[in-house]
Amino acid sequence: MIGRCKHRRRAAALGFGVVFAGSTLGAAALAQDTQRAEVEEVLVTGSRIAREGIDTSTPVSVIGGEEIKLSGAPNVEKILSDAPQFVASTNGGASANTVPGGTADVNLRGFGASRNLVLVNGRRFAIYGPEQVTDLNTIPTALIARTEVVTGGSSAVYGSDAITGVVNFIMRDDFEGVEATAQTSYDSPTTTPTYNIDLTVGGNFAEGRGNAVVSVNYLNRGAITRGERGEWAYDSLSDGCVTPASASRNHAGVPVAVPSGSTCRAAGGVPGLIAGGSGDIPNGRFTGVPIFNSGTSTPGLNDALAAAGLTGMGSRGFTFSDDGTTVRPALTPQDDFNLGPDNYLQVPQERWMVNAFSHYDFTDKATGYLEFHFSNNRVDQQLAPTNISGPFLFNINNPYLADIPGMNEVLRQLDLAETRPTTVTTGSSSRVNNPNDGFAVINVGRRLVEVGLRENVSDRNVWRMALGVRGDIGDVSENFLSNLAYDVYYTFARTEETSRQSGNVSRSRFASALLMNGSADPLLNIFGQNISEAGVDAIAIGATNSTEAELQVAAATLSGQIIDLPAGPLAFSLGAEWRYASSQFVPDEFLRSGDVVGFNPGLPTEGDVTAKEIFGELRIPLLGGLPFIDDLTANGAFRMSDYDLEGVGKVWTYLYGLDWRLNEDVAFRGQFQRAIRAPNVADLYGGLRQSVEPATDPCSDKQPASGRTDDVRALCVASGVPAASVFTAGVQPNTIIPALFGGNPEVGEEESDTRTFGIVVTPQILPKLAVTLDYFDITLDGAIAQLGGGLNNTLNLCFNVIQDIDSEFCQAINRNPVTGEISVPYYAEIRQANTGGLETSGYDLSARYGFDFGFGLFGNGSTLNISTAWTKTNEFTSTPVQAFPNVKNLCVGSYGTTCGEPIPEYKGVTRFTWTTGPLSLSLRHRFIDDVTVDRYLLPTRAGTTAPAYADLVNPRLDSQNYLDFSFSYEWGQQVEFFGGVNNLADDDPPVVGSAQIRANTWPATYDYNGRTMFIGMTVRTL
Repeated sequence: MIGRCKHRRRAAALGFGVVFAGSTLGAAALAQDTQRAEVEEVLVTGSRIAREGIDTSTPVSVIGGEEIKLSGAPNVEKILSDAPQFVASTNGGASANTVPGGTADVNLRGFGASRNLVLVNGRRFAIYGPEQVTDLNTIPTALIARTEVVTGGSSAVYGSDAITGVVNFIMRDDFEGVEATAQTSYDSPTTTPTYNIDLTVGGNFAEGRGNAVVSVNYLNRGAITRGERGEWAYDSLSDGCVTPASASRNHAGVPVAVPSGSTCRAAGGVPGLIAGGSGDIPNGRFTGVPIFNSGTSTPGLNDALAAAGLTGMGSRGFTFSDDGTTVRPALTPQDDFNLGPDNYLQVPQERWMVNAFSHYDFTDKATGYLEFHFSNNRVDQQLAPTNISGPFLFNINNPYLADIPGMNEVLRQLDLAETRPTTVTTGSSSRVNNPNDGFAVINVGRRLVEVGLRENVSDRNVWRMALGVRGDIGDVSENFLSNLAYDVYYTFARTEETSRQSGNVSRSRFASALLMNGSADPLLNIFGQNISEAGVDAIAIGATNSTEAELQVAAATLSGQIIDLPAGPLAFSLGAEWRYASSQFVPDEFLRSGDVVGFNPGLPTEGDVTAKEIFGELRIPLLGGLPFIDDLTANGAFRMSDYDLEGVGKVWTYLYGLDWRLNEDVAFRGQFQRAIRAPNVADLYGGLRQSVEPATDPCSDKQPASGRTDDVRALCVASGVPAASVFTAGVQPNTIIPALFGGNPEVGEEESDTRTFGIVVTPQILPKLAVTLDYFDITLDGAIAQLGGGLNNTLNLCFNVIQDIDSEFCQAINRNPVTGEISVPYYAEIRQANTGGLETSGYDLSARYGFDFGFGLFGNGSTLNISTAWTKTNEFTSTPVQAFPNVKNLCVGSYGTTCGEPIPEYKGVTRFTWTTGPLSLSLRHRFIDDVTVDRYLLPTRAGTTAPAYADLVNPRLDSQNYLDFSFSYEWGQQVEFFGGVNNLADDDPPVVGSAQIRANTWPATYDYNGRTMFIGMTVRTL
């Protein structure tokens, strides 16, 4: 929280707390020395008690405003994701080409964006969507003085959501003058520009009793498609083969078969990856027809298949030539559609933002303050043309098949072979198909390239206002309730978003257009690439969705000192808070009905959450001025929250800790915190929505050979897979699977415990050295998550672990009765539940040292400052279902479809800055440790059978070392030039196949845009 300028005469040794607790990323974050000095009472993030100096038992890291300039990042999420305490946020940032999307969030400790709390000047900021997360695109980087990060549960101090900690942006709210900054940046592979302009105006008024600051920002970030990074991102890659050449790279070593018609290629420098893609292709892929001479075929059908040349057809079905005049068996991966080239790798963004801060001293005891924010963010997403799949009806005398020998007879034989009526679901409607009625059912997998690319334009407006009064009210008496201060405020924030989509298709219109209308030919010819403009007009639909979110907070605090104890004053803080959060999502009627193919359908979401809270803190000085006990202080806090939720009600959170300053050189600290996260609107009331997720169906050929047991086979058949199709490619032709996700109004709160212990070393003999080492352990119980921990885990629990068709996990799986595939409109249904647990532990190390030199370029000497911050993650464990505690995913050092974004064991950032006169030169090193694919690592750690490491393609992603260079030059007092180059070596991200999240890599974790350059200038008045 922002500091209070109440000066005190008591001296304190700087060196224990926020300044040195991980503050290695910005020069402004560290004190210049550790000598005893006059200090002021300040409020430090993690506590509401003002204290002399900056002692705190809670580890707090600080990122100075200078770091933002030196990094060249116009959006702050990039700075945070590079910091070692953070794991990249998959769906929040410039590389998140997802819908809904277009936002930037922060993922502290890897627990997800909803489990850390974002503040501005110590108060909650605006939220977006039913998830009630803050969009970092709304944070004005030009006004950030510093960013304080509490890495541990803070619900007792700040309320719900602070499971893993708090990110608090401290703003410059006492600015005088005019400052204009312009910056441009671009990447070397595509030269796509990003422009960022800031204008800040501020000044004092009323003879210095008030100050007002207004800042305007414009940002324009260009788009980069995967096709523009063709050397590794163009193709849709999947694991294909292993070559002896791979052994030298420690990726694999045993050759395996290359699919017919393909070659074992080295995409992105990695042998064994094969260009593939989606099984739903522009020429159409048709399945559900019994294989020639199989037990489910008939003599008549065999003759028809032979006439059509389909005796060699397998489970992948058949397809057509471009003009639709010939038919042949479908192949993989030769026929698969490449989803990559048109998809955005970097989404374009245009932002306008206005921020205003003002404060005015009405009296010596009352200062009013006002904060205002408005921003408009426009972010586009672009995806490959939509596909449509599922069973559809065809006339058995389809005119578009009349010239292909045997094809209409294939349809007639299918119609004759039907033994009972079949209901064919077509989006919002259905139709009963009877045997020998002139119609046949065939499963279609068609990429609708004629409709065009899928595009979504998100337009998001955010308003926020904070109004408050704070001040010092003095003492009740000299020895009781002294130095009292108060802060009362109200905030209102509202987010409104409209997203407009194109490239969607109506499923029911598509189904109708496949059939003859009386004697007229069907409107759609989907055999080959033959859909006409009239056909496109008939099936294509747009969609307009709206999302609103509102947050209101009213709070009051009173702080001060109760009495003077022998070791110092007993300090306290008491307060009350009322909080109201609401959100609604209103999808387009096509999305709401489910009669849509393209972007994901979903049902409306609407709800609100209200909390009434009281909270308090104590800081108790125990001993001081003794040998080996320069200062020993205990602290504690509590918060009682009353939620209007049936599954939550009243909950308590609390913390207690101890600060022990051994002497001026060494200090120790420790703390325990109980934190909670109440369910948000999405958890509670989220309407069912469709999404596709990377997952492995254990009933397909993607199930490892060791898992193809009789029990699994029987379970697959019981779940709806035809017996002959079990463990074949037809059960899962794609690497992604559709599922329905939604909320649960009965869900309760999450609960976590955080333990931290640390040491701070600030040796007086080396006054510019500061070192901190902190241990952290965070355990989360009752994690609100998708059933089973997600789609992939639900499939695994059903078929490989629990193996009970009546379990909630197996009951969530629905299959196409013809092929056994989990495909539209047969989904897996995954709802929210207090289902799992998360645990992480490790060490945070930070250090800083400075050198003074007698030489420099401008004759006045120079300085070299070195700062470093590292995190070693000992454990990152997810328990998908706490009712089955033996099923754990030990994810540290891993990545993949279960563990998600890479979670390296070691991650670090080090910066060297040499300053000579007006010139500063800075070199930054970023390190990300190597990680191993979870498909191998998880079963190995669990003691179960894992696939042979040598048979895997690129199972390990090598450690990454990035070097960044930047400079700044002050030309007088009014002009400053700055610039730099990030990723000096132009390193490409590591390339993966089947385990990728998108674009054949993990673009949120690794630099996806190669070498980037930036240059800027700041002009200010004196």
